Amino acid sequence: MRAAGDGGRNGGEGAVYWRVLLRDLPARARQYIIAIILLGAATFCLLLPRAAFTPVLPLILLVLLGSLMSAFKVQFPIASGSNMSMSYVVDIAALILRGPHATMIVGAFNGWTQSTFNAKEPNRSYRTLFNMSILVLTVQAAGQVFQRLGGSPTAKPVAMLVPIVGMALTYFVVNTVPIAIAIGLTTNQNAWRIWKSDFASSAPSYLFGAVAAAVVLAVTNTSGYWLALLLMAAPLYLTYRIYRAGVEVEARQGAILEAAHDAILTIDQQLNIREFNPAAEQMFGYARMDILGRNVSLLLPPADRAPQLAAFGRYLTDGDGPLARRRLELTGIKADGTEFPVELTVARLGADSRAIITGFIRDITERRLLEEQLRQSQKLEAIGRLASGVAHDFNNILMSIMGAADLLMMHIHDDDEAREEATEIKRSVQRGASLTRQLLAFSRRQATRPQLLSVGDVVGGMDTMLRRLIGPEIDFEIICDPEPTKVRADPSQLEQVVLNLVINSRDAMPEGGRLTVRVEQVELDEDAAVALVEGHPGPYARLSVSDTGMGIDGQTRAKLFEPFFTTKEQGKGTGLGLSIVYGIVKQNGGYITVISERGRGATFVIHLPSAAVAQPQTPAAV
Repeated sequence: MRAAGDGGRNGGEGAVYWRVLLRDLPARARQYIIAIILLGAATFCLLLPRAAFTPVLPLILLVLLGSLMSAFKVQFPIASGSNMSMSYVVDIAALILRGPHATMIVGAFNGWTQSTFNAKEPNRSYRTLFNMSILVLTVQAAGQVFQRLGGSPTAKPVAMLVPIVGMALTYFVVNTVPIAIAIGLTTNQNAWRIWKSDFASSAPSYLFGAVAAAVVLAVTNTSGYWLALLLMAAPLYLTYRIYRAGVEVEARQGAILEAAHDAILTIDQQLNIREFNPAAEQMFGYARMDILGRNVSLLLPPADRAPQLAAFGRYLTDGDGPLARRRLELTGIKADGTEFPVELTVARLGADSRAIITGFIRDITERRLLEEQLRQSQKLEAIGRLASGVAHDFNNILMSIMGAADLLMMHIHDDDEAREEATEIKRSVQRGASLTRQLLAFSRRQATRPQLLSVGDVVGGMDTMLRRLIGPEIDFEIICDPEPTKVRADPSQLEQVVLNLVINSRDAMPEGGRLTVRVEQVELDEDAAVALVEGHPGPYARLSVSDTGMGIDGQTRAKLFEPFFTTKEQGKGTGLGLSIVYGIVKQNGGYITVISERGRGATFVIHLPSAAVAQPQTPAAV
């Protein structure tokens, strides 16, 4: 019972181990890889006892030579830019000399060394076992075909041609097709497309390698081992030099890809992504293994997708089109659906039939923000110059009106009803004069006059004027705390803020509504300060202007305080009112926020730092 329990426990632990080991793979890929590993292990265990191990020394030499070639990924360049794996040549030689059963040992060691030694980073266990199983199955199938077609170490060269070709083609198919399927299942790609684009073109290399192995064996049989080694020395040395140069180039390229701040990706003929560096992972939010093999349209927003894909296709086909300019600004989309501006630079590599595109992508969100800030600064500077000129001219007009009002009052008796109207004219002129001071202060041509004041008193003093401005169709109310809310500011500036906000609310209620101006003293804690006053807690005077008008959508709120921005019809708004409000509030060390939704009214909330009021000293008792 104990043994059975231990066995069940160990089996459960093994299952858990494999689930953890393969948890990053899709379910179908996981099942496929486990099936290949089990099939390779069963084939090895069932057929290895039938192998002929004698003489042992040549078999050991073949294992060592194949393992060495696999560990260093030794390739021999052949025609048309293709490479021939030297470990494959060793496999073919082993199949001819020792048969498929013994060659499984050579294949298993080759798979182990190429996954374990000289690797940039340690491979996971299932990858090593998968490589070993693929090579065991490959050499077994290729060796069986070779023998069935009449191949043997002692056969004549002419009689060996068909068996060698059959063995090479079998090796090619059995070796490449399962790998293409594994890649397809792992990366959610079409396995046939992967095999056709990445593996099919290497078929001549397999034929050439098999013929080369047969020739070397034939020379060895007729002329001895020394001549064969002499013939192989020069190609092996050249291969080693090419390998070292390739390693250095690959290391440099890998370092560039890893260290690059720009996203780098490669796109094939089908516009599928073949390379995706770490910067691209960070920029777009996709893991490399999740996006390899998927279409580049995944990185483009739906609105721009069709023309951009057409541009990629045209550039791949004939190197022409919008991408031919090499630098293009467009919009990308992250994994979470966020769109952001990017700058794309492309390079087209390879022949027309196998051309690929390498793209270098830079996130220009920060650059766009700086450009927008520069434009905003230029707008403010233009407003300052405009305000200065308008203020001087307007002030001259007001002085003329003031003089006329004074002359008028000289001819009106104190008990005349017209005297009150003349007095109101003078008050309006004085308010207009304060407006010119605001414009000059905004343009930095005149200093402000900050003083200790009560916000409630300033707002209350505007009651009559504000009611005349908004009209009887709007229910207007001013609510102030009983206790004075003291701040240090220019009273004319504060009046201008209230006036602009009230007019803005009035225009948002063309059919009437309710408008409330509220003044209160508040104490903001840490949490409220982060949301309202940029993280500065403490006592504030809060001035809020609320209406029941049309409301403001999110897109409009983002531009609400920009100079010259207005939602009114042409000729009915300058777009300066709220920008002046924003400038005055900031100039007095305050903060302004907007709470609004479309169709639900709007509330402008201003927080001004409370001014400390000196307490009167109590006379000492005598």
